[in-house]
Amino acid sequence: MMAVAGAWARGFWRDRSGMALTLVLPPLVYLLFAAVFGAGARGDIDASVALLDAAHTPATAAVGDALSRDLGPRLRRLDDVQAVERAVIDGRADAGVLITRDEAGAPQVTVVSAAGRDVAAAALQARLVPMAAALAGRPAPPSRAVSIRQVGPQGDVQAAYYAGAVSVMFVFFAAMHGAMGGLDERRSGLQARLALARGGTAPILAGRAIWLTTVGLMQSAAVFLAAWPRLPDLAFWQAAAALLTAALVALCAAGVALALTAACRSREQAQPLTTFVALLLAALGGSMAPRFLMPEAFRALGWITPHAWAVETYQALIWRGDFNAGVLAGWAALGGVGLAGIALAVMMEHRRAGR
Repeated sequence: MMAVAGAWARGFWRDRSGMALTLVLPPLVYLLFAAVFGAGARGDIDASVALLDAAHTPATAAVGDALSRDLGPRLRRLDDVQAVERAVIDGRADAGVLITRDEAGAPQVTVVSAAGRDVAAAALQARLVPMAAALAGRPAPPSRAVSIRQVGPQGDVQAAYYAGAVSVMFVFFAAMHGAMGGLDERRSGLQARLALARGGTAPILAGRAIWLTTVGLMQSAAVFLAAWPRLPDLAFWQAAAALLTAALVALCAAGVALALTAACRSREQAQPLTTFVALLLAALGGSMAPRFLMPEAFRALGWITPHAWAVETYQALIWRGDFNAGVLAGWAALGGVGLAGIALAVMMEHRRAGR
């Protein structure tokens, strides 16, 4: 018993890369998750805001200046009510602020929100209450002095959001796990024999990519079928575009997984590395929690993940019913990352076979 344990310990010690991944990545994941989600848990939400000051008084200008100092580059000034509402509906702003005049000519403050952004709207409302008190000339007005008006589609936005977010996360986890089968084929010599018989490693990796893409597409279909009763009524073009998005997500996951496993020498290296990458991408990309709950720096970093592009594309197609440049950009990002990952995996495996 002790001899077996000692042999495993010596093997663990010799594999310095695997040892580092096993012991260093868990605390690193903790630090990253604490940074990503800590601000949202404390209520410190870095919401992006669209502002319209239609009252144009010195007092309302002072409110705009105070918001500008508080929010910095996260505040955008727009020219009309429709532009503010469109920015909130499209997700370019987490909430909007309208400063208008009531029937008596007094300034009135309204927070514009969309379904699923209630937390951001409530946080902004709390910030605006003392400013509304200054406008009204009262020390402590009730919170209804800053009203909240919801715009855009109504319904269960959480079902639509998490159908896409959860499907993306599990497609990547499944692809990472499935791609590690190639490490077993490489270690047993099967991959080398297949490469000799089938004209190189490219057909082998292409076959793996096709299978991983197929599995990922089936996973996404299963998630959306489970969520179907709670989704809005979809037109045929929306369902077809969502299906294409799911296929590109699966291709992207296959490419990333094959590239990561091609870079590893053993399962001991691949298992912690792929788990870490899958968790990190899911956290930064909004699969675990909406990105507006994250600090601004992590929201910006999220755009380097396929998850953020996939979730935003699903939201545009399924929830808002929009087919725009953002959808095309999401498709291009997902397909490009997938194909680049497959090409990188082929290059690394070909170089390893030539040694």
